[in-house]
Amino acid sequence: MIKQQSLSFLVIASLLCGYAVAADEELLSRMSVKQRLERLENILGSDVLVDQALQFEALQQEVSMLRDMLEEKDYELDLITQRQRSLYSDMDRRLNSLEGGASRSVVAAPVPPPSSSAASSALLVVPAANDKDGAQQYTAAFDLLKEGQYSKSITSFESFMKSYPESKYADNAQYWLGEANYVSRQYKTALDAFQSLIAKYPESKKIPGARLKIGYTYYELKNWSASKDALMQVVKLYPDTSVATKANDRLERIKREGH
Repeated sequence: MIKQQSLSFLVIASLLCGYAVAADEELLSRMSVKQRLERLENILGSDVLVDQALQFEALQQEVSMLRDMLEEKDYELDLITQRQRSLYSDMDRRLNSLEGGASRSVVAAPVPPPSSSAASSALLVVPAANDKDGAQQYTAAFDLLKEGQYSKSITSFESFMKSYPESKYADNAQYWLGEANYVSRQYKTALDAFQSLIAKYPESKKIPGARLKIGYTYYELKNWSASKDALMQVVKLYPDTSVATKANDRLERIKREGH
């Protein structure tokens, strides 16, 4: 008799559990995506979700930096290609000039050995000392940043800016100086670097990214008002761009966090 009652109880419990699961599934089917996320948040706890959001944000920043680096490398490759074309064109012009001179004169006068200065000017590879744009030093600083040697890259970029203030790489160097300080969590220094880029190089292609990073930096400094102002300015100035999308994402995060 007791066994029969226990069996009956188990059957009834199983049926009730089945009804509960079915009801729960029916409830989930009626819920919107937002409601499901809120339900999941209540189950897992806000601390877990916040931690995951922070990790995701860190990954997004790393991807953004790698994307910027890729753009930088494309820019450098274009410059190298242009230099090669210029060198080949100059070489072709000189060869044509020499061939023309030889055809006009059967017997050529002996050519005196070139002086050291003339020999230097004829070299295709310009010595680093004569590199007015500091391409080698800029590349070395950028390589340090790619390798994650942020402290050394900061020192190298600062040295580059002092040695080559008029370089065509100066605005890029200023941006990467801010980036190196940002990833090193030296937020106030990073903020100064990004703001200096906007003030010194108003035509730079790096300005949209710098404005976005200013909003990010104010966020890290917990200056929510300044962060929102900077991010909304990005959305207004550069609509329908990747920086505007990132700015809106951060604005939504600030809103969710109640700042």
